[in-house]
Amino acid sequence: MGSYGRYQAAIFCAMYASYMLYIATRKSFTNVMLYVIEEKDISKAELGLISSSLMTAYSMSKFLSGLFVDRMSPRVMLSMGLVLCGVVNIVFTAFDSISVYATLWFVNGLVQGSGWPACAKILRQWFAPAQFGTWWSILSTSMNISGVLAPFLSTIVAMSYGWRVCLQAQGLLAVTIATISLFVVKNSPKDVGLENISTSTGGKVKSEKAEEVGEDTTWDLIKSPFLWVVFIVDCVTFGSVCGCIDWSQLYLTQEVGLGAQFASAFVGSLQVGATIGTIAAGYLTDRQVAKYGVQERGSARYPMLAGFVLVLAISLHLLVFWTNAQSSRLWILLLGFLIGNCTFGPVALIGVLVIEHAPKHLSGTSHAIGSLGASLGAVLSGLPLSFIAVHYEWAGAFVAMEIAAVLALVLMIVTWRIPSRIGQENV
Repeated sequence: MGSYGRYQAAIFCAMYASYMLYIATRKSFTNVMLYVIEEKDISKAELGLISSSLMTAYSMSKFLSGLFVDRMSPRVMLSMGLVLCGVVNIVFTAFDSISVYATLWFVNGLVQGSGWPACAKILRQWFAPAQFGTWWSILSTSMNISGVLAPFLSTIVAMSYGWRVCLQAQGLLAVTIATISLFVVKNSPKDVGLENISTSTGGKVKSEKAEEVGEDTTWDLIKSPFLWVVFIVDCVTFGSVCGCIDWSQLYLTQEVGLGAQFASAFVGSLQVGATIGTIAAGYLTDRQVAKYGVQERGSARYPMLAGFVLVLAISLHLLVFWTNAQSSRLWILLLGFLIGNCTFGPVALIGVLVIEHAPKHLSGTSHAIGSLGASLGAVLSGLPLSFIAVHYEWAGAFVAMEIAAVLALVLMIVTWRIPSRIGQENV
C-alpha cells in the first residue's frame, strides 16, 4: 500500500490547503467588516444583505455541485472553483457600492459551492470505509484552521494596509493554491494506474466491478424521515456556526463593550474548539460504529450528536446572560471554545451520517440533500438574523440560535429510534 500512501498524503494535503482558501475567501468580507464600516456607513440590514447574498447562492450551488460531481471531474471542479473565488475577492475591492458588493458576493457563493462536494467525492475514492469518518473529520478541520488564522491575519493586514489589500492578497493566494491542486490531486486511484479502494470492504483494494449497485432512487431518499431529521439538525448547527462567526465580533464590541482584537480572539477560540470537536466527533464515533455497526434504527453516532447540541444551547445561553464587559476574558474564550466544539462537531457528524446510511450509488445525492439543511441555516443566519438584531439587538439573535438548538435537541430525542436506513427499505 506504499504507493497508495504517497498519493493519499499528497492529495489530502492539497485538498486541505485548497479548502482552507475556500473558507478564507468565503469569510474575507466578514473578517474585515469592522474596517469596512469605519470607511463606509453600512447598516445592519445592508451587512445582512451582503452575507445572505453569498449564502443564498452557496446553498443552491452546493446542492447542484453535489448532484453533478458524479458526472464531472472533481479535481477540476475543486481547482476551478477556487480560482474563481480568488478572482471575485480581487474584483470586490475595485468597487464602492452596496448593490455591487451584494452581487459580487452572490457570485462568490455560486463558485464556493463546488469546493466541499469535490473534496467529499475524492476523499471517498481514496480512503477506505474504516478510515472515512476520521479523515472526513480531519479534512473538515481545514475550515477551522482557516477560521483561526484568517481573522488574525486579516486584522493585521487591514490595520496596516487597508481592507482592500487584505482581500486582494487572499484572492491571489487562492489562485496560486488552486493551480497547484489542479496538478497534484487525482480523482481516483485508477487515474494513476492503481486499483480503486472498495467502498464495501474494510479497506481492501478491490475492483469496482464487484461493487453492488442498489435499486433505490432519489425519490426513495426524499421519502426517508431520518434524512429530514438530520436535515433540520444540520440547519440549526450550521446556522449557529455562521451566526456566531459572522456576528459575534459585532455583538462583543457593540453590545458587550469589548475591544476589536479580543473579539477576534473570541472567534479564534471558537475555531480552536471547532478543530478539536470535529476530530473528536469523527474518531470517537468511528469507534462506536466499529463496536455496534451501522444500525437500522437510530445511529451509534447519535448520543454524541445530541450531547453536542445540548452543550451548544447551554453555551449560547451563558454567552448572552452570563457575560459582560467585566467578565473574565478566560471565561469568554472558554464559551467561544465550547460553541466552536459543539457546532462544528455536529456538522462533521451529519456529513458522515447522510453518506453512511444511504445507498452507495446515491451517497452523493444523499449528501447534497442533507447539505441543503446547512445551506438553509447559513441563509437564515444572514439577513433574517440581522433583522432580529435590528429589533432585539445582537443578544436577541443569539437567543434565537439558543432556542433553535433546544428545539433540535427535542426533535432528536423524539425520533431517537426511527428507522435510519435512507432509502427504499424505510418507506
